[in-house]
Amino acid sequence: MQQAKKLQEATALLPLTKATEQSMRGHCDIVLPPADTKPLSARECWQRARSAHIRVGAYFLCSKCDRMHLDLAGGYAITADGAVATCAHVIAPPPNLKEGWLVAATEDDVLLPVTEVLACNVGTDCAIIRVKSDKPLTPLPLGFDVSPGDSVWCFSDPGGKRGYFSEGIVSRFVKRPFMRKKEADKLPQGIEVPKPVWLETTTDWAPGSSGSAIIDQFGNCIGHVSEIQTVLEDPPPVRKKKGENASVQQLGTQMVFHQAIGAVEVKALAWKP
Repeated sequence: MQQAKKLQEATALLPLTKATEQSMRGHCDIVLPPADTKPLSARECWQRARSAHIRVGAYFLCSKCDRMHLDLAGGYAITADGAVATCAHVIAPPPNLKEGWLVAATEDDVLLPVTEVLACNVGTDCAIIRVKSDKPLTPLPLGFDVSPGDSVWCFSDPGGKRGYFSEGIVSRFVKRPFMRKKEADKLPQGIEVPKPVWLETTTDWAPGSSGSAIIDQFGNCIGHVSEIQTVLEDPPPVRKKKGENASVQQLGTQMVFHQAIGAVEVKALAWKP
């Protein structure tokens, strides 16, 4: 918070109003590192994921409490010179925004000014931003050779719990729209609603993990955290006597689906047609 305040007073931060305008850019011209093919140990996967992890979010004045907040989710470096990938919804203005700026931070709590939004696609929940850093970033190569059953790992900050590392497998691929109906209805008539490739995994994450990388056994990013969907048990039938008030039914969680956007959707932003 202190670093953000200092940089904001020095006008070194990107206003969210300008970031929103730049989010209309559909592509950018950057050179991505090639995928790695050497298997890593689980410890090496953790080291690589942590080194590349960049938290992204907003430093903003809240319209409800009139105080400054720093709300950070996930992201990951994809080039050494400052390109960082994350979710489109991570760089969107908070609903209670009065005034704010887009910021980033390393796992070592060094705040990095975001200089611009290079490309963004709300329909595939992908964005690439550029940050200013005194040192080269540690980028993750993108990986596309992935199948259900493959081992994967995720380093993120679920619910504000810093540096949580979990292991799982790819469960399945799904193709469906990310955009909600109210968002899709705003598209020009005749424009097809994007249907990105989703990877469902058994790795753990929660709100606050969005934009964090999912990596494979070679340390390649095969996608990033986007959503969770909870399957709840069916409510039991309510039987009440005459004159009794209906009680609130507490439903148990049966299963949680963890859904990531495939790296192919990030690659689609990282070129100029």
